[in-house]
Amino acid sequence: MNKISGISIQIFLIILSFQLISDKGFSQSQDSVRIDKISIEKNWMTWDLIVKSELEFKEGETVSYGIIDTSIQKIWNIGNFSDVKYEIIKGADGNTLQITALDALVLYPLITVDHSSEEEYMYRLGYGDENFLGSNSELKIVWQKEPIGTSWDFRIKLPRQLMYKNMSLTAGYVSGTMVERIQEREIIRNITSNKVSSVNYHPILLSPYKKSEFYVSIGNPWHLDYKYTFSPNLDMRFIHHSSNLGLLSEEDWSYLVHLPPYEHKILQLSLNESVGTVNKKRHRLNGYNIGSSLGIGLGLDRNSPNYTSITFYGQYHKTYGPILQFSSKLNTGFTNADFPYTYIKGSSDVLGLRSGEIYGKAYYSAYLGAHCTWINNKWITLENAYFLNFGRGAETSLELLIKKPYFAVGSSFLFRTPMTSFIEFKFTFMYAGPGTEWFKFNM
Repeated sequence: MNKISGISIQIFLIILSFQLISDKGFSQSQDSVRIDKISIEKNWMTWDLIVKSELEFKEGETVSYGIIDTSIQKIWNIGNFSDVKYEIIKGADGNTLQITALDALVLYPLITVDHSSEEEYMYRLGYGDENFLGSNSELKIVWQKEPIGTSWDFRIKLPRQLMYKNMSLTAGYVSGTMVERIQEREIIRNITSNKVSSVNYHPILLSPYKKSEFYVSIGNPWHLDYKYTFSPNLDMRFIHHSSNLGLLSEEDWSYLVHLPPYEHKILQLSLNESVGTVNKKRHRLNGYNIGSSLGIGLGLDRNSPNYTSITFYGQYHKTYGPILQFSSKLNTGFTNADFPYTYIKGSSDVLGLRSGEIYGKAYYSAYLGAHCTWINNKWITLENAYFLNFGRGAETSLELLIKKPYFAVGSSFLFRTPMTSFIEFKFTFMYAGPGTEWFKFNM
């Protein structure tokens, strides 16, 4: 764990140093103007209260244009608008700051297809609203189908603009039936030519089980106000997992190893904190964010284990003009938990891999990409990216450093309609070695 932590901290310091050197931040204009009135236009859904809560000033104050620019960026960061701009109108009654915040339609039936093969897919059906009744609250009811099982998820989130002292509150419930698997790749090489001749997969059944989980998260994201104050977020999750061998097919029984019957009741508690803000304008990102999380699992019966975990994460994005964006991400973690509460990762962490190819008590994943935006307005956005993705999992931190990482290279194409932000198509083509997935389709 010390080696993982040391490497992670070094990488995050490099990211942070690069950010401080290269990022000039928002407009530094010292020209000031008195704002006698604030007007919100074309805001047909979101409450004016939500928009005005992001402003760094009030009516009757004299502010610099740099502060106005910062406030407009904070409105963009809410994420529910397809266009945000402002104009200062001078009149007999003083200066009026007219903010145009054009709401996107974020109330939608949730239909998601994420597919690359019979072994790697995710289908989602449900209802989603990221701006419930114009309050910037989130409400989602989702049915999800994956190769490892089927689940339901109900979630509601109250935003910081409506809570006490910048806090946010999220609560939800998850239930379903799962059959977790891990896969170890064995690459067979020709002795004379040393070329890959075949790839064998050795699947191991971790756990067929029913799950029931209730979670609550209390957030305090002061960094979104550009006024960092140490205020860690608290996550609580009650887990009830019970094995169910009836979920196994005849094929599973014939060649997979399964765990003996069990029932676990665990309370997970974690604290996480981050610094830095990633600013958004539609799909484009600019800025950095680094953080860590410390968690414990408390067994609520004698059959349930206690465990601890620690994770580090970071991301850095830099935009150059209206077209080019460079992005980097890093995630790493360590736990002393035993199966089935170790890390189980897949294509969401390293593209091209299948669920369970990255697994163990320690893991890391990283992403480097160049994103080119060719069209970016309130009606259409079109982007293509070129990336390098890599990562690995292991039982110990030393083994994690020794093992050769899995690599993936590829390109993606993204099409969105910001006014109806739920309409999105993304095609990804990648190569992660023989026997891996080569394409991914998200809708």
